[in-house]
Amino acid sequence: MEGERKPMVLLVYYTFTQQTGSVMDVMAGALRQRGCEVTECLIEFTDSHYSKRFSKLPMKWPVFKIVGMLPAQARRKTGEIRIPPEGTEGDYDLVVFGSPTWWLTTNMPVRSYLHTEAAKKVLDGKPFAAASISRRYWKGNIQTIRDLGTANGGKWIAETHFVAAGNQVMSMLSWVVFMFFGGPRGHFLGIPLPAPNLKPDYAGQARAFIDKVADKALRPSRADAETAP
Repeated sequence: MEGERKPMVLLVYYTFTQQTGSVMDVMAGALRQRGCEVTECLIEFTDSHYSKRFSKLPMKWPVFKIVGMLPAQARRKTGEIRIPPEGTEGDYDLVVFGSPTWWLTTNMPVRSYLHTEAAKKVLDGKPFAAASISRRYWKGNIQTIRDLGTANGGKWIAETHFVAAGNQVMSMLSWVVFMFFGGPRGHFLGIPLPAPNLKPDYAGQARAFIDKVADKALRPSRADAETAP
């Protein structure tokens, strides 16, 4: 209807290797095709104790740098982040989180955002969903976002997860090689490697998920439609 307010959607995410960013870009495009006004909130990791190891690719000694995050992740610590103004307040109709998994749980930047007053303002009374981008394990990531978002007053509606190709050992090796060289490699020391990050069908999965979420969160219910004048 002419003059009707467009649904407003906030996408909150952190990305280092651009895998999560690629997923969220697909979702943003699909939402805009539906006529939504989409705001992307890219969290910046600024903590002086941890952020330097995530400053650039290629990454020297990736195993040691990532293992160095294990104690903080195990304790569910928060760190310093920079939140774009769009992620501090706004009358959004839907909030969607994109979160890489670090050591079985939500990465520190996204977890830190969910502990801020800004997250409380944005989520209060609003539906929210989450996508985990993981090498393998994703449940702890999703559960943390669900719990913290609900504690902030949000209304949980949906989840999805994206995992890398290959088994546990080969996907880990492929990921380490990716981080060391700053890009995918088909072989390492003569060993064939699976793709290190997103599978080729990730875009279709992302579109299908966000369409389902939008149908649930943004369309009027059948009862509302029937009683509308």
